[in-house]
Amino acid sequence: MTTLLCLALMPLASEAAATPNGEAASPPVVKVDFVFDNAVRKTRDLPTSALRAARRQMIAGEPMSGSKLQMLADAGDGLAAFRYAKQLQEEGKPDPSGATAHYFAIAAYTGRAFAVAPLARLLKADGSTYSASRLRHCLNAMTVQALSGNAEAATLLGEMYADGTPFGRDLAQAQHFLGMGTGDVSRKAALSLGLALLSDPEDAAAGHVGALSALRVAAEGEDLSVRVTAENLLRQIEAAPAPGAAPENPPMIQPEVTQ
Repeated sequence: MTTLLCLALMPLASEAAATPNGEAASPPVVKVDFVFDNAVRKTRDLPTSALRAARRQMIAGEPMSGSKLQMLADAGDGLAAFRYAKQLQEEGKPDPSGATAHYFAIAAYTGRAFAVAPLARLLKADGSTYSASRLRHCLNAMTVQALSGNAEAATLLGEMYADGTPFGRDLAQAQHFLGMGTGDVSRKAALSLGLALLSDPEDAAAGHVGALSALRVAAEGEDLSVRVTAENLLRQIEAAPAPGAAPENPPMIQPEVTQ
């Protein structure tokens, strides 16, 4: 039981394009594929009697085999997906293919915000061993949660883009998602991103616009050390001359005197 969900991401400032007449172009639409919908909220939503019986057993708290939980999870039951993922974790077996992450992702897709943190931990630890399709599945789940207003998901996704693991380093995406986060964790991540952008040649050539944006986010936090560090860096950047700018008070050049 799946549905294809298309989400329109807000364009980053660096991506804004202009039409020939100077007007802003339409923002790009990013398709998020293979998203489980939230239909399985009640037992009657399931299509077969076997699935309905299995869900009643799960809701009643009765012991269940992994095969039954997996059957429900594959039908789009997010709660079953979360429980099956936890069961796989407790078995402690090597999981290089990311089956556990796959089921945490299904839970996240169906609105279970509590699946985000364990999913992110697996992605950071083992995501580099997953296939491209599995990584895309997990990335979509994190993105759905972030765009639905889950600040923790936005912060974790921003951190992963900043670190480069496992989705590849993308400082623009890191800045975008960290800006959606809240709290000291997000501010610390924004400070780390700002520091990374300070050494990025493209951002430096653009006047450190990305670093300034990330550091301003960091400077809004309550953590004193993070705030002071961000404020000091902001002052240093803003006081520095723009790339290619002439000195404010160039030295006077005396004309050569001929004898």
